[in-house]
Amino acid sequence: MKKRLRFLLAGWVFVSIVVCSTTQAPAASSTNPEQLVSQLEADLATARSNQVDVLAPGLFSDAQSAFIKAKQSLEKGAKLSAISDYVAQGNASLKKAEEIAQVSRTVLRETNKARDKALKVGADRLGEPYMDVEKQYLKLTTAIENDNLSYAQRNAAEVQAAFRDVEIMAIKNSAIGTARKMMADADKARVQKIAPMAYSDALQALNEADAYIDNNPYAAETISQKAAHAEFMARRMMTISESSQNFKAMTPEASALYVESLIERLGGPMNAGDLRDKGVEGQLNSLTGAVETMEQQTKSLEKDNQVYQARADTLEQQLSSLTGYSREQEDARQKLAVEREFNQQFNTVQRYFRSDEAEVYKQGSQLVIRMRGIRFPAGQATLSPENYVLLSKVQQAIQTFGQPTVTIEGHTDTTEGAGSAQTNQELSQQRAEVVKTYLVANKTLPANRLRATGYGPDRPLAPNTTAEGRATNRRIDVLITPVDK
Repeated sequence: MKKRLRFLLAGWVFVSIVVCSTTQAPAASSTNPEQLVSQLEADLATARSNQVDVLAPGLFSDAQSAFIKAKQSLEKGAKLSAISDYVAQGNASLKKAEEIAQVSRTVLRETNKARDKALKVGADRLGEPYMDVEKQYLKLTTAIENDNLSYAQRNAAEVQAAFRDVEIMAIKNSAIGTARKMMADADKARVQKIAPMAYSDALQALNEADAYIDNNPYAAETISQKAAHAEFMARRMMTISESSQNFKAMTPEASALYVESLIERLGGPMNAGDLRDKGVEGQLNSLTGAVETMEQQTKSLEKDNQVYQARADTLEQQLSSLTGYSREQEDARQKLAVEREFNQQFNTVQRYFRSDEAEVYKQGSQLVIRMRGIRFPAGQATLSPENYVLLSKVQQAIQTFGQPTVTIEGHTDTTEGAGSAQTNQELSQQRAEVVKTYLVANKTLPANRLRATGYGPDRPLAPNTTAEGRATNRRIDVLITPVDK
């Protein structure tokens, strides 16, 4: 085995001599001690970047020690001969280290590939698990330095497998580390006892992601999807655990009333009526039917819009084919173009809102956004954060028209403000003003293009004799008048 190592060394030395003799000019000798030390430092840095420090660790360490001694001697003002001796020792050790490093690259080719892959995914940030494998790897390269090729060859596959293990460990740590921590926190909080089914679902999602990475460590897109699902299920587990504890603290009747209130909040914007005399399943079935009806109405409106658009296109083509437009024809063409643009803007704005957020319709030359989903505390005109998403969509809708004129109308039912007409009018004005303030503050339009008006209970859309009617009447309407309308 020693003869084999000497043969490999001799081969690499011969190649190095040939390459140097054909591609490099001899380095000029220098008597400048600072230059000698600086050159050795640069050569050590280059060797380290080529991983010579791990491929031939003993010899590289000798070269490093010689450099330190040379640098210390230079700082102390020692004789040039002493500094030169240390530099020469460093260069000799570094040269041997590079020769051994080349042998290590050949003998440990596959192991080195596994090590590079592990480092690429950040396995070195794992700490002790990676350092344990790195120590095993350094034993291999040290054995090659010590002319013990047989040891390196016998153990290379084992170290290669160990690098593969820490590579997968690092991939898992990056992909599902968050989900693991959430499960660990859940174990500390004994979530398994509080929400066993949700805990089981979350654990299954995490285990599936873990197993998938074992078999497909480089399928980055699918790993990301499974990791995201594991995190989602872990968050769901914690939410269900919290809800379970809240329900546990309630009486059965309080739980039923809480569920009823949630369903009622959903049913209000859908005009589904008062469903509280039905069971939970019955209420949900009614809401589902209301949603389906809204979807059918939306599809019908879209179909009407398509018919209108086709008619407008036909008329425009007919007009464009005519010559010698009269003044009346030109006015008609311009009006048609304006109406077509307005219709396109209307179609665009309609798509911004869900049916439970707002109803969008045309009212003459204006577009009206009836904000079903806006919420105000009873008797107050304060915007809560839950309204911001809807208001941001209203901003987007207004800006679709460039710089239109906008009127914000506030409306109440007859019961707010202790039933006083004057108090209701003031409350509706305040609510309209606070929406205007939000739109101005968020640079939707200049203040002079926005007007806020409160009508109190004077313009009801439904009778105030029922809860459903009153909910319909409590609203904010945004009227958008495009330029030149």
